[in-house]
Amino acid sequence: MARLVEGRAGVTDQLKISVADYGVASEGLLTTSGLGSCLGVAVYDPDAPVAALVHPMLPHRDGEGSRPPERFVDSGVELVVEELLEAGGDRGALEAKITGGAAVVDFGSDGESIGDRNVVAAREALEAHDVDVVAEEVGGECGRTVRVDAKTGSVTVKRTDGVETRL
Repeated sequence: MARLVEGRAGVTDQLKISVADYGVASEGLLTTSGLGSCLGVAVYDPDAPVAALVHPMLPHRDGEGSRPPERFVDSGVELVVEELLEAGGDRGALEAKITGGAAVVDFGSDGESIGDRNVVAAREALEAHDVDVVAEEVGGECGRTVRVDAKTGSVTVKRTDGVETRL
């Protein structure tokens, strides 16, 4: 479900994004938690300023037309790029930061975890939309919580092992 938080200081300064969901904001924080093999893909325009955060679960939407696009990395990235452009973002200025993609679930026999496949799908989807990936905090075996500052595009990642990183 798309949500645009704009000019609402004092009403809310934080928008919680659930799994298979996304949000768009021009101020405040976009937050999500429980990132294991899922991703937190932050896309923002540092000049607008406007930012989006999508929390997809699976890499590709193949054959899942009835499921919401934000459930999947490829269609979720496409959706937030479109939403950012509608909110005043400039395609040429958009940047992305990818978080999550831990190896907590492995259904494949090819050695790649769902997390690995999600990260690859995010890089490919962002490249397809001409969005540069400027930072990543991905992989490993730790879960993550993510906060995105909508005005600056700054991303703070806190891992379950206690490590906190600013991207």
